[in-house]
Amino acid sequence: MIELCKRLIRYLLVRNAIRHADRMQKLTGKRHYVIQVFGKIRVYDRFRINLLIAQGVLHPRLKDNIELTKVCLYYTNHIKK
Repeated sequence: MIELCKRLIRYLLVRNAIRHADRMQKLTGKRHYVIQVFGKIRVYDRFRINLLIAQGVLHPRLKDNIELTKVCLYYTNHIKK
């Protein structure tokens, strides 16, 4: 029962993060990534991810876009202007 509650809460957190990423993508036109950092679900754009890599929070291999998309839970489409 406890495991079921944990999974439900995790599902709701990820679903809300995906909605937030879609809203931010429509607002800014940039690609946003839903990623797990230190056990928490976060939404970042590429600039913020590069800052986290420079600070040593994220692994340097995530500079490569293919590796980043493998690690992400979800990422939005990029709108070309």
